Amino acid sequence: MWLAVAGEVCLVIALGLGAWRCGRLRSEARTPIWSLLLTGALAFIAINAAVGALRYAGVTEVIPVHMQLTAVSVSWMMPLYLAAALRVWGKLPGSVWGLWLVLALLPALSAISAALPGQPPAVPGLLRDALLVLALLRLIQQAPARLSLTLALALLLAVPLSNLLPLPADAALGLFHLLLAGHFYAFYRAVPVFSAPRLVS
Repeated sequence: MWLAVAGEVCLVIALGLGAWRCGRLRSEARTPIWSLLLTGALAFIAINAAVGALRYAGVTEVIPVHMQLTAVSVSWMMPLYLAAALRVWGKLPGSVWGLWLVLALLPALSAISAALPGQPPAVPGLLRDALLVLALLRLIQQAPARLSLTLALALLLAVPLSNLLPLPADAALGLFHLLLAGHFYAFYRAVPVFSAPRLVS
């Protein structure tokens, strides 16, 4: 599964760059909590990718840990990463931002409640995915230079291709993680286009 390992390594690098650059925003933002949350979410996903690289390299002992980290990354960290980015750059009213966050986390919250007896089925993750796209569209709208964020959105939308193309499992996993790596690298490149005066509390 060396293509999958290579994809995970690229993902770790892209996420590490993004976390490092976003961590440096703390000295510029009026309230550093949002850049700290952004950095933490990216770092968590990077740790997950590193564990995934070990898994696909043949370290089978980490499979349960990787599965749990992946579930948290998809359900919680992806929404929190874009929630923090929206809070720093999105220039949304607090009520609109709060509604976005609640809806983005609703699939994860409903999955927890659905595990209890007699509860309704979980809300589909498609709601979360749609809100991630909307968040990126809002960031594109606010960015002085939009190319990198547009590329980030395009790569995120292309991620499902890895499951649709007739590829061997190793190549499909490699493509999946390379597309995600491209998304996070494009986001990393987009961070400097938001000048310090645009940062909001």
